[in-house]
Amino acid sequence: MEQRNRMARMGTAAGVLMAAALSGCGGSSMNAGSMTSPSNPSPPAGTSGTPPAVAQAMDAGTPVSPAIVTADNTFALNLFQNLDAGATGNVAIAPISIAMALQILYNGAAGTTQQAMAQTLQLGAMNAQALNDANAALQGSLMNADPNVQITIANSLWLHLSSTPVLPAFTSMDETYYGATVGDLSGAPGNVNAWVDTETNGLITQILPTNVNYASVTAVIANVIYFKGQWTTAFDPAQTQSAPFTLADGTAVSAEMMHETGKFDYLAGANFQAVRLPYGQGRLSLLVILPNAGVDFAGFVSSLTIDGLNGWVSGLQTGTGSVGLPRFTATYGISLPPALTTLGMGVAFCPSNEANFSALATQPTCVSDIEHKTVVQVDESGTVAAGGTTITVGPGAVAAPAFTLTMDHPFLYAILDDQTGEWLFIGAMANPAAG
Repeated sequence: MEQRNRMARMGTAAGVLMAAALSGCGGSSMNAGSMTSPSNPSPPAGTSGTPPAVAQAMDAGTPVSPAIVTADNTFALNLFQNLDAGATGNVAIAPISIAMALQILYNGAAGTTQQAMAQTLQLGAMNAQALNDANAALQGSLMNADPNVQITIANSLWLHLSSTPVLPAFTSMDETYYGATVGDLSGAPGNVNAWVDTETNGLITQILPTNVNYASVTAVIANVIYFKGQWTTAFDPAQTQSAPFTLADGTAVSAEMMHETGKFDYLAGANFQAVRLPYGQGRLSLLVILPNAGVDFAGFVSSLTIDGLNGWVSGLQTGTGSVGLPRFTATYGISLPPALTTLGMGVAFCPSNEANFSALATQPTCVSDIEHKTVVQVDESGTVAAGGTTITVGPGAVAAPAFTLTMDHPFLYAILDDQTGEWLFIGAMANPAAG
């Protein structure tokens, strides 16, 4: 059953910065995929609706826990900085997509694997139940936040439906709290890519790699976010002009610079300026932070802290000014295991024989890959953006079985110095009775 949630991400503190404003900052980039739809089977049909736990939170008026917002934003900044943002090129990530996909996976982890994921995701004292409840309240709070802003957050879980080691409790959790569509891996990667294509309105058409034998994959967890917001006050296209944009190395390129004069929330810091550009009725916005000329951009990004960002946002004051913002499209894609390993959850990745996802599947399981892709388009009318995350889990290392070894036929032997590895004696025993 397909569940698609239209939600608006909070326009406060670092959440907006990580989700949109940093889309033009540095790192390596790649194309988000061909715009040709895959020829593999279509995604499973379903009916639109609200996940049961989200509906319950909405009916009860459950408040959003500040802990989930703090966790998501802290994880977002840590990951963004780890991707060397500002060092080599554009980076654009949708951290809510990455965090939510990993939080779904967290429900299937146990032992030291779950502890490592909790540390990486900055979950603090939240266990899986508290995390799911917090996400349900967050989704309920953000749903239909602004009539001029569309945000779709969608989840899916892909299994071998004919025979799967994935536990029913895990599937039920994903459907109940995250509205997951359940699909068949027999059509992967085509049907998964088609689902992502549909949910992102064609912005991301391919996310799962094609060079994987999905017959041996245990499950794929997928999350996408789609954003379309109109500026509260649109830029006048007649004011857009070509202008120089100076790169970090001092060279200049030409950019189509949009211009607008009016009242904005603005802050002048010690070595930067910040402005907030609202969407729709003003609940969501694009926060742009511009270091002063001469400030090393990569160093500036690496020095950011959540407390600092929150302080800057709270320090914005309304003033009259002129804003120039480049019209741009940013596409970015990356495989996340290296960055997430650096952040502390390396135990979860194959070929680790210590990964523990016993709450997800009946067989030993580890994470073989996490793919993330993002597209951000900014122009005079507003912003369209999409981010997708897939987590591929497969059979993990199997514990060595108990064994019986009887030397009842010819064998080799050696006497070793185990400290140096030196072989002191080596022999072949063909007949013990020969003397």
